[in-house]
Amino acid sequence: MTQPPAATPSESEFDPEQVPRLGWPVGVVSERLGIAAPTLRSWDRRHGVGPSLRTSGNHRRYIEMDISRVRLMARLTAQGVPAQSAADSVLAMDSVAVVEQLDASPALGGSSETVAGGASGSTLDDSAALVEAIVAAARALDPRTMAQLYRQVMRRSDVGRAWVDVFAPALRRVGDLWQEGRLGVQSEHLTSELLQSELRAVVRANRLRVAGSPVVLAGADDEQHHLPLLALEAELSRNGVACLFLGPRVPSEALVSTLRESRPRAVFLWASLPRQRAEALWQQLAAVDWPLEVVIGGPGWPEGIEVPSGPVTLTRVADFSSAVRTLVSSPGGLSR
Repeated sequence: MTQPPAATPSESEFDPEQVPRLGWPVGVVSERLGIAAPTLRSWDRRHGVGPSLRTSGNHRRYIEMDISRVRLMARLTAQGVPAQSAADSVLAMDSVAVVEQLDASPALGGSSETVAGGASGSTLDDSAALVEAIVAAARALDPRTMAQLYRQVMRRSDVGRAWVDVFAPALRRVGDLWQEGRLGVQSEHLTSELLQSELRAVVRANRLRVAGSPVVLAGADDEQHHLPLLALEAELSRNGVACLFLGPRVPSEALVSTLRESRPRAVFLWASLPRQRAEALWQQLAAVDWPLEVVIGGPGWPEGIEVPSGPVTLTRVADFSSAVRTLVSSPGGLSR
């Protein structure tokens, strides 16, 4: 008697765990990603970024997540991150984080990467990859690589664009990872301290170019974040603008005293923490008897701030570029 054919499982009964995963040999992965096979073998042998599947014949094969990790490692090393630091960063990410980084980071060097089926990926700006490279160096506590990355970014563009596109996002990401317990506080300190050094180096390199009445740069009286002020000083120095850098947490009395002694043409005040609309500083500015432009920046300043009538004017800027344009072209400045 003829036996009925075996029932075919429906899609709802399909169990992907029972189906062998498709793996790829190193030669195929090499052609697919454009990475030399010896390099792939070296990354596997020395750094642990390699195939995770073993066939029944004990041959090692790359699965798709292995390939994703290799792609991300290639992008980091192309940015100058040492292979071990890049591997440490890639292996510390779960599969979701790896995919997120690949989606955010472009292919480097103006080339595209071949994906399954022969289609090609698009080439985008590499800011996201540079951010991840800085994070990888922070994770590895690698100051040499981090300093090289900072300099590389500033060679490619002005300080303003470097700050907005790379430095500020990298600082935020390192801070987020520290708060999540995925990075030590030492990594956060290293990231910010080295950036301070590189920004101050830009100021020193342009010291002979600056001239004219200075611009005072200061944080509000309880503001602790001053890296935005350092970045602004660096970019202003590139534009030939002299600065008097007071840094963070400047009491209003001390600020007004400095203004009266130095009589600058402009003062930039930074606040990232929420401020009150009515503060003693605004009334204390009544002591100013020369034309002074007060420029405020940062998310902490509220709407509706009023300064005493007289020679003081108040200007709010929305972003880094606006701050630079305002301070460069303010009365007594160097118009561009």
